[in-house]
Amino acid sequence: MSSVRQVLHPDYLILLPTTPCKVLSSAVLHGGLQKANALLNMRVEKHSPLPCLAPEQTLLNKAEELALPSPTVGMMTAASMKSLGQHIEKRGDLTVECWVTSGLSNVRRVGDKADDKTEPGTINICLHINQALSDSALAEALILLTESKVTAIRDTDIISPVSGLPASGTGTDSHAVFCPDAEPQHHYCGKHTTLGELIGRAVLEACSTSLGHCFRSMTND
Repeated sequence: MSSVRQVLHPDYLILLPTTPCKVLSSAVLHGGLQKANALLNMRVEKHSPLPCLAPEQTLLNKAEELALPSPTVGMMTAASMKSLGQHIEKRGDLTVECWVTSGLSNVRRVGDKADDKTEPGTINICLHINQALSDSALAEALILLTESKVTAIRDTDIISPVSGLPASGTGTDSHAVFCPDAEPQHHYCGKHTTLGELIGRAVLEACSTSLGHCFRSMTND
């Protein structure tokens, strides 16, 4: 059984861990290294203007509307929640679970020429590890998550419309790694470790599934 309860709605994905968590993320709301009790991935309309409020205030208002426990880490996306890819990897008492939503209207290759235009298409990823990590291991997990995302994108042969070269993500991707806020059991999670293996497998599978949903949706539109 997962140690994170999820609530999936056409307008959002909520993740509720059973214990208070430590989170490292690039999220709009409560990004950075934080303690949190919930994560929110909120969908906004792609072709509609955002409210006049700042994005973090919009997310905070939504978290309060949904009565989510504070603090909540919040992300935004224009991607459909139907693009959700989810995967769990287990080894003994260790469980790694990943959730991905994908939009590709803003796809880029790292180093592409900047145009200072922010499009709403994005790849948002949340990764939960059921055992506590040190701060440095959380950072290493976030690096491995990103490397796994890039690998999934390359495996799918997605091309940047800016450079015409293989893409590595979108211009507005948001990622979060969270684990129990407790005495660390892991201080490393490189690819040579069991935890690193499980992170890589979970993110690759969830990303691949999500990108597949995204491509099918684009084909059907």
